[in-house]
Amino acid sequence: MRGTSQQNQKKPRVLPHGFTLIELIIVLVLVTILSTLSFSGWKAYNQAATRAHCCNNLRQLCTATMLYLGDHDNYFPPYLQQNADGSRTWYFGNETTPAGTAEGDRDLDRTAGPLYPYIQTVGSIEVCKGFNYGSALWKPKFKGASYGYGYNWWLGGRSGGAPMNVSQLSGGSRVVLFGDCAQANTFQAPASPTKPMLEEFYIIDERNKTVHFRHNGHANILFVDGHVESFTPYAGTLDTRMKGEILGQIAKAGNKDMFR
Repeated sequence: MRGTSQQNQKKPRVLPHGFTLIELIIVLVLVTILSTLSFSGWKAYNQAATRAHCCNNLRQLCTATMLYLGDHDNYFPPYLQQNADGSRTWYFGNETTPAGTAEGDRDLDRTAGPLYPYIQTVGSIEVCKGFNYGSALWKPKFKGASYGYGYNWWLGGRSGGAPMNVSQLSGGSRVVLFGDCAQANTFQAPASPTKPMLEEFYIIDERNKTVHFRHNGHANILFVDGHVESFTPYAGTLDTRMKGEILGQIAKAGNKDMFR
């Protein structure tokens, strides 16, 4: 009877094993590492997609330019024309607003630009997604954006000059056509020397620090033969006035080899 009584006694309940502090810390560390890797992977993918989209825009600009050349005896589109009615026609559109109108309030008729009909033939060229148009420090030059790509103004005759002919080039594979561009503006309100603002810019050349390295420290540059290269800033050419933005040049200051 005594043995039976002992057998009927309940065995002590074993509690499930819980996390120790060390185990909890290890789990948290692993979750943090995995989250960081996931975010880094997404960020890298997004940057690659943005650069690819920009390259596609530039290639379309090249195709539009080639079509233009075919219709204009191999002369490049003019960079800027002063018209008899007082308006100005840039390579990306016609500015009809009277002189003295504040930047950002200037009207631009994109359909009147020399490249417009050819751009419509190759497809809609969108603004570069690497340019932060939502920034509080973006200073628009017109009502809305105008791609943010600078033109090699030597090809277009600079301001009012005669555009170049393809036959005058030293070689299309090393002459710039368009590229990622922007400018640090410190001289036009609401910008000031103490409040630099970023604006789209039209020129890429050998002396202005207007190349915008907006793709994780790289800039996409289109050459006349249609290929696109990625550049980092040439040493000693950075414009450091605009914190958070990398502006500079792709070649030594004054070197015209890539522009004529």
